[in-house]
Amino acid sequence: MAEEGISLIDEHWYKRSFASQYGIVYGHRSVEAAAREAAFAVQQLGIAGSARALDLCCGNGRHMGHLLLRTPHVTGFDYSAELLASAREALGPEAALVRGDMRDLPFERVFDAVTSFFTSFGYFMDDAENARVIEQLSRAMKPSGRFLIDHMNAASVQKTLVPESTREYKEYRIDERRWLDTARRRVNKVTKVWRDGESLGEWAESVRLYEVEEFRSLLSQGRLLADRVFGDYDGSALDVSQPRMIVVGHKE
Repeated sequence: MAEEGISLIDEHWYKRSFASQYGIVYGHRSVEAAAREAAFAVQQLGIAGSARALDLCCGNGRHMGHLLLRTPHVTGFDYSAELLASAREALGPEAALVRGDMRDLPFERVFDAVTSFFTSFGYFMDDAENARVIEQLSRAMKPSGRFLIDHMNAASVQKTLVPESTREYKEYRIDERRWLDTARRRVNKVTKVWRDGESLGEWAESVRLYEVEEFRSLLSQGRLLADRVFGDYDGSALDVSQPRMIVVGHKE
């Protein structure tokens, strides 16, 4: 399967996978569903009052809207022009939204808190590029800054991966095929969307999997320390039965 993954997944897959059909494939990831996740981040990071927060890879702004209820100083950052347009529509013209590449953040010692929800890390095939994201995240934080990075739990993915599935969302049929690339330690997915028997497109995703100690080591390269690691937004401890690896910590 690893060789298949290499042939199917373009290294720049993220440049086209977060466009108009993102809202179809991830329609279940709603603003309402984001409320609990944002509340957990607020509690863990102490976001309130005059705190300045960065929502890294903010997408359509579904978490950012909840964070703005705690502090008016929230900046959303994303690569996708389409998702940022959706965020602008949802949050209003005054929302601080910035488009760019997370390997080159235009901030230095600005934020008290940084959030990264829903596996918005590990996109790049070169591990050095993923490490650069951590360095940039650290650079954007104040010396006393705190962070929350929500990533998939590698152990759970390897145990529960469903190779193929089909589901319905409104008038759409969504076919998804998944496999592990063990050589590169990545999980890959190819998605195809149909409506009335007609294909609306196909695209791929690929994310680097990290064991918790490997991720701690990666964070340390950016002078970031993990204080706690959770397995879900209910505060559960990380173990193979939990779907997430939510790392909360601070800048050294």
